[in-house]
Amino acid sequence: MNVKGLNRLFHFSDYIIKEVNFGIDTLAVHLQHDKRKSFRCPQCNATGRVEKQDPRVARDMPFGPVVHALIYYRAYRVFCRHCRTSHWHVPPEIDSRRKATRRLLQHAIRLANILPLTGAAELLGLDDRRLGRWDRDLLTEHLPPPNLDHIRLLMVDEKSIGKGHQYVTVVLNGETGELLHLHEGKKKDSLKSFFDKLTPAQKAGIQAVCIDRAGAYLKCVEAELPHVELTFDKFHLVMNFNEIINKIRREQWNQAKAAKDNAAAKVIKGQRYNLLRRPENNSDKQQNRLDELLAMNETLSKAYVLLEDFRDALSQRYIVDCERALRLWFETAAESGIEKLRRFAERLKPRTREIVNAVRYKLTNGLMEGFNNKIARLIHRACGQRDTPYLFQKLRQTSLPKQLQVPVIQK
Repeated sequence: MNVKGLNRLFHFSDYIIKEVNFGIDTLAVHLQHDKRKSFRCPQCNATGRVEKQDPRVARDMPFGPVVHALIYYRAYRVFCRHCRTSHWHVPPEIDSRRKATRRLLQHAIRLANILPLTGAAELLGLDDRRLGRWDRDLLTEHLPPPNLDHIRLLMVDEKSIGKGHQYVTVVLNGETGELLHLHEGKKKDSLKSFFDKLTPAQKAGIQAVCIDRAGAYLKCVEAELPHVELTFDKFHLVMNFNEIINKIRREQWNQAKAAKDNAAAKVIKGQRYNLLRRPENNSDKQQNRLDELLAMNETLSKAYVLLEDFRDALSQRYIVDCERALRLWFETAAESGIEKLRRFAERLKPRTREIVNAVRYKLTNGLMEGFNNKIARLIHRACGQRDTPYLFQKLRQTSLPKQLQVPVIQK
């Protein structure tokens, strides 16, 4: 059978197709060196002398129903009389170290970006461990390094990646969402290792850093970047206030049980998420239960109103409106008669500027929370993650624009 066009499908520089064999699920393409092409030194381009030949085989991309496409060729060790050195001559379209064509490696990275390694490996007829090594090494070699120049806004947070308090510190560019740094732990040193990479000029260009107000990150940022404006993430602030309200709810339930008011305790029981959820997200049944609770318990009713006012204050679009709403909220919390709310407001009041900076720089950790979801999905898809450098490369890949997520494997 005369098959035309195979040289277009299997084009390899300085080599021609000698023979093609088809099996049930295997395609074997045998190459031979084109005798019209001379062996030249890659350094000086002088003609060299063949010292040794080595038969080799490389995997290629699946070809229709054929899962295993194999390229058989000879590698030649060539001695250059001019440079007095030897080098191996192989088709540049083949990565001889990984025994695969570069287009297969490119396709493997693309599949590993959207599928679990086991599924991608099955499509390519590979072992998932080999595909994992390819993906890790190629991303490390070819993915562009983090761009640390012209950074204006930073977002910093910690993320749990496993059981046993296994955390990583994550740093994103607050404008582009690019992952700049990932380090094991959530202590000061985990964040300091990022600042150690920056030059004085790069540090001077940073204007604001969005962080959680608790933890060691605050002290690290103040020590490393004393000139920047700190920004407290509104999502974390609301989460902190939610914890206060839940403590108040438990306290009210305990008081009702101590007073043997079983009817009141029954109404309070199980109302945690009804209190914390936004009213528009409640079902009719949930809203009816919440209305019954607020009508019965004045303390929880005050806390609920303050929660809504707090959310509204943090959601203001203009600096003046945000400052005015926060000032009114601090006064209302102080006069509420609820000790936990009063103390919470007292701790926040000296940090009003850091809270308002979220409006000033239009910077929140919403982008970070979305990125944390990507981390969770990636770890779930991989059934856990034990290689932090590989995790960094995979997350770097997802944080880049679509056109840069699959790097070009250069010849």
